[in-house]
Amino acid sequence: NRHLQMTSQLEVDKPHQAEVQLLMPRILDVLNGYLRAVEPAQLESSAALVALRAQMLRRIQIVTGEGRVRDLLITEFVLN
Repeated sequence: NRHLQMTSQLEVDKPHQAEVQLLMPRILDVLNGYLRAVEPAQLESSAALVALRAQMLRRIQIVTGEGRVRDLLITEFVLN
């Protein structure tokens, strides 16, 4: 059984930081739900990280609303 360990950081403009912080429980819920649905085989290709990041950022932006989160930076990605 494979396990994914990942840490990330959101890039948020200062005026939106407090608002995005309040939404963090919802953001984490959406991301955890998405990551549980990802098949381990999907994570093995060289383009996996780019696709995963794009899908997660899209979901975050839906939760937070347009223009609040600029980017999602993956700071650690380990597939065991």
